[in-house]
Amino acid sequence: MQKLPPSTRLDDVLLPTRPITTRTSEASATAGHRRPCYLSNVNAPPDNAPSGIALLAIDVDGTLVTEANEVRPDTREAVCRAQAGGLEVVLATGRRYRTTQGVMEQLGLPLPAVCLGGALTKSAAGETLHSEPFAAKQVDALLRHARRRGLPLILQRDSDGRGGPDFVVDAGVPWNEETEYYVCVGGESGSTDRAPERTGYDDILVVGAFGSQEELAGLERDFVGDGAFATVLVPSKRTPGWYLETILGHVSKWTGLQRLAAHLGVSESAVCAVGDAANDLPMIRGAGFGVAMGNASPEVKEAADWVTGSNDEGGLVPLIELLVNAASSR
Repeated sequence: MQKLPPSTRLDDVLLPTRPITTRTSEASATAGHRRPCYLSNVNAPPDNAPSGIALLAIDVDGTLVTEANEVRPDTREAVCRAQAGGLEVVLATGRRYRTTQGVMEQLGLPLPAVCLGGALTKSAAGETLHSEPFAAKQVDALLRHARRRGLPLILQRDSDGRGGPDFVVDAGVPWNEETEYYVCVGGESGSTDRAPERTGYDDILVVGAFGSQEELAGLERDFVGDGAFATVLVPSKRTPGWYLETILGHVSKWTGLQRLAAHLGVSESAVCAVGDAANDLPMIRGAGFGVAMGNASPEVKEAADWVTGSNDEGGLVPLIELLVNAASSR
């Protein structure tokens, strides 16, 4: 197994440099109904300036944190101002809750969170408000597909709420280099299933696999063919090869935010969502005010009401100023 420096984060293995393929059963919003406004015009309110925003949902990677996985001081101060100004601030991320907590520590704020792409919703106190696990028979079917192709699956769960490991790695087939790397980085956060016949998992929230683009594209076709799943296929950021992530087809960051907003008594039209990647599209399209980062993909920028600066430029700061000023003028 490859040895890694102690500073290496598990999410460094997974976080994509760019989205490549996204397949989902969720219908997309009508194209062309929003006109983005760019950072050069950030001091002028966009045509559809936000009014009545009560909840700010912030993606983590590529949005809240820089490419160095740090929260800029001005971004931290802006988030604190947003909360002090009466906005509900929520993290909406593909990360596990354990690594999301590390971001909260950088902010110095306990926050509600939508994790694992919408499959897990947590209160600011860390209470599990809702989860969307695969049915055991669905996990069994995915395991069969992957084993036929010789690919080990990584089954992610809510260890904070259920106890036990963050993820289980199937050992019914030999591990490839990327999977070995993942387990090495994960350390005590993971365990392995060494029994090929093991089935019956009923608490799995996300299913992942590493391999070549060709291998995973074939596995993706198998999964999507079952009709119940949404998949994202991306190049792995820190390892050679690619990563395929699968969740239930009806799950997204937006469905998680809808539940959390209802729990907090906030209407969907009073939600502002900001992000940069394909898995942010449902919440950017669904929210009352959708914002793309300057480093976002063209598809995300096209879907947004407004485009702010990049994560490395502190693009959240002008957005939060806009929201706080709008709230204070009401």
